[in-house]
Amino acid sequence: MKRRPPGQEPPSFIAPAVFTILVLGLVSLLPVAWQEAFAYQRYDFSYWQLVTAGLVHENLGHLMLNVVFVIIIALLINRSAPPITLAVYLLLGTIGATGAEHLLSKPPALDFVVVETRGLSGGLHGLLVGGLLALAKRGEQWPVWLVIALTLKVTVEAVLGRPIMASGTVENVAVMAHLGGTVVILLVVGLQHWLVPEPGAEIL
Repeated sequence: MKRRPPGQEPPSFIAPAVFTILVLGLVSLLPVAWQEAFAYQRYDFSYWQLVTAGLVHENLGHLMLNVVFVIIIALLINRSAPPITLAVYLLLGTIGATGAEHLLSKPPALDFVVVETRGLSGGLHGLLVGGLLALAKRGEQWPVWLVIALTLKVTVEAVLGRPIMASGTVENVAVMAHLGGTVVILLVVGLQHWLVPEPGAEIL
């Protein structure tokens, strides 16, 4: 496998990450009624909630937790791929996360029906997976193991119907959203790798 020469690294993802944090902060200042409209509502569902549900959060603790994750993920996968590619991973991961909540967060997959959800964690799972696989395409091996571990984690949590470790910031962690964000980007990256193979680079 060939590593990408240092001079050919993509631009930094830090600016889009900062923009994401600013958007999350601004949305948190909107009137509560607006935030309720942005959140995913099972019995008042609109397709744009697939995206906007990721922008609103349960409370300040939930918001700050996701902001911290944005920072950590941005530093971890920075320059792994073009910023626009990583931004698309975040967007598609968010759509996949909310979509999974809509399809799976009810019996028989769960013992209860999730009627509302919000938060960017599912999209961040997708962003992390996409960035790690981009690092793997450049010849790094450790991201592959991290992707495997993350995929096993979200799968086990989805089967159990609860998180392995509760964060304490929300009553019910959106385990199906984490699964959806992860699986969608795994599929997207697989399709991308199949349609547009990069000469001299392969995922282990």
